[in-house]
Amino acid sequence: MAGVGFVLRRLSRQDSLNSGLRAYGHAAFVACGPWLFTILALATVEVFGSALLSRGELQRFFVIVMYNFAFSLVVAGPLVLVVTRRIADRIYAKDVSEIPGMFIGSLALLFVLHLAAGVPFYGLVAELGEAERLLALLGFLTVGGIWVASTFMSALKSFGSISAAFVAGMATALAAAALLAPDHGVAGMLAGFDLGLALIFFGLAARIFAEYPVPVERPFSFLSGFRHNWEFALVGVLYNAGIWVDKWIMWLSPGRLVIAGAMPVHPAYDGAMFLSYLTIIPAMTMFLVAFETHFFELYLRFYRSIEQHATAAEIQLNHELILRALGRGLRNLFVLQAVVCYVAILVAPALISRVQGGIEMVPIFRFGALGALFHVMLLSTLVVVAYFDLRRVLLAVTAFFFLSNAGLTLAALWLGFGYDGYGYFLSTLATLIFALSLTIPRVLRLPYMTFIANNPGLR
Repeated sequence: MAGVGFVLRRLSRQDSLNSGLRAYGHAAFVACGPWLFTILALATVEVFGSALLSRGELQRFFVIVMYNFAFSLVVAGPLVLVVTRRIADRIYAKDVSEIPGMFIGSLALLFVLHLAAGVPFYGLVAELGEAERLLALLGFLTVGGIWVASTFMSALKSFGSISAAFVAGMATALAAAALLAPDHGVAGMLAGFDLGLALIFFGLAARIFAEYPVPVERPFSFLSGFRHNWEFALVGVLYNAGIWVDKWIMWLSPGRLVIAGAMPVHPAYDGAMFLSYLTIIPAMTMFLVAFETHFFELYLRFYRSIEQHATAAEIQLNHELILRALGRGLRNLFVLQAVVCYVAILVAPALISRVQGGIEMVPIFRFGALGALFHVMLLSTLVVVAYFDLRRVLLAVTAFFFLSNAGLTLAALWLGFGYDGYGYFLSTLATLIFALSLTIPRVLRLPYMTFIANNPGLR
């Protein structure tokens, strides 16, 4: 699934002054598009929205958008990972005829799941106006559609289409929200934001159908993948819930604020954590352009040599090349993210002041930046584990992440206000250590794992 990375790497090596900037800019949208769009758009609304709506109305808008992204990610997680595996299998088999149908079928299933969760909540639980209920539900559905479309786009090489869709969507969302908010309040701002989301979704969908101009057939054939790849479905739930579980716990803690009668949030914690997540953008772009592409080349070389009956010496040499690439790649990612983290910690007071946050957000942001450092390394490790199809390792690590983030956040909450964010930081660190303890021995014994321990034919 690293095809777009190869194109971006070639772009970065072109003989021009801005080729590197263009490559890494596109990589930022490919790797972090949906949540990067959300954070930047909400930050811009925060800066300019106070002139359009009251503080209470702005909070209601923010909470609806945040809930849509949080719960759509968890609901879509199992579907996205199972579909990702199915796409990868089809591309490997050089048969992409069922991909358009798979896109339609996965969207249909996702919308059913989102309606089952969103209609009762927005229709019966949340205290919103009729227009706000409808627009909140439409936003929930559209965000889910973007998660699915991004999965299919990740297999393509049209990085320009991805970047263009997110840039156009963000510009439309901000302009439309600013135009509609003065006359229509929260409903107008939601309508403008939904319009931007819809532009992103339909832009990505159009590119998918253009890339695969074949008839839509067997739209639900991917459902059999849930039986064969049930581990991925569980990983999708556990990992995405693990990202959000510390926020959910903080939403029920002292200092929370309840919006619309049924939507608790913790403004200081949420705001600081979202800002800290922005620090991973440089490392994620580097991972996509440099780390994953080089690793993938050596990965293919290792397995293709086995298919072509390579000698033991050749297999051993290819194994050593993989180990060196992983060592260099993880080291470079860690150094880059550590530098970004260090700078973020230093400028935390000025940055929080710039976004009009309270002083209580500073320590939370610093803990979040430290957690993001280890989260990037954890995510990179999980990608490597997924390449080698170590499903039980993936399942164990994501379960550990979810449980540790929940448990340590509760423990930090019990210790008092000054420890907010400490649970997430310790959880990512502990989960990374756990993931490496399971992954390193298996990668060091990769030939044995390939022929014996992880051989489906022997299982």
